[in-house]
Amino acid sequence: MLLTSQVYQFSRWRGTGPWGANVFLLVGDTLTLVDTGFKGRLVHILKELARLGHSPADVTDIVITHHHADHTGSLASLKEVTRGRVAAHPADAPYIDGHLPQPGPARPDWLGGSLTLLHSLWETVPVAVDALLNDGDELPVAGGVRVIHTPGHTPGSISLYLKTKKLVIVGDLLSNTRGLSLPSRAFTTDPGREIESVKRLAALDFDMICFGHGLPIKHHAREAILDFTRRIERKYLKTGIRSQE
Repeated sequence: MLLTSQVYQFSRWRGTGPWGANVFLLVGDTLTLVDTGFKGRLVHILKELARLGHSPADVTDIVITHHHADHTGSLASLKEVTRGRVAAHPADAPYIDGHLPQPGPARPDWLGGSLTLLHSLWETVPVAVDALLNDGDELPVAGGVRVIHTPGHTPGSISLYLKTKKLVIVGDLLSNTRGLSLPSRAFTTDPGREIESVKRLAALDFDMICFGHGLPIKHHAREAILDFTRRIERKYLKTGIRSQE
């Protein structure tokens, strides 16, 4: 899916299902991939690159929005094939490089071992992080990309703001599988910070928003996020959800 000049989205099953998260391609003098899906998605990504006339060697950077396995599962195989530089926020880097284990979903005791079957899917191969991305960093691709630290889902979640294209890629800050929603509480470390990050996002100037899960909103996206922010503040902040910090 061509989103705008120099920005593509690779997805199946509307960004859900066994392929996991959407993958994005930023095109410039070189290529930057954003996220990698679950493990086993390498062939699909390489086919999409080839369809667009690119080879694996054209990929110089792989940016990870956050450490969860549906975004990093194919990272090891992609790095091996492309030799691309892996970049992520310092707070999530230890989960990517294996210094900290993937935590998996939080779950109430009554679920017991019902999520055991997901364990193998949630495992990832540790990959060294070559570059640390902090809030405000600029990436020289696709007309310029600013890193926005948007913690909450994970401590090191980031969004990517392409100001010249009025487009933002938000990872799992929000999803759009059945309308706009916050990500699963079972996989979110701090719902209060998540809401604060959505509010910060809404202050940016953008017209299109792209999600790790679900279809993009291609027009009037900021207005949709502002409306959603007002709704979640009424629904969640009044119930006492606050940042854990």
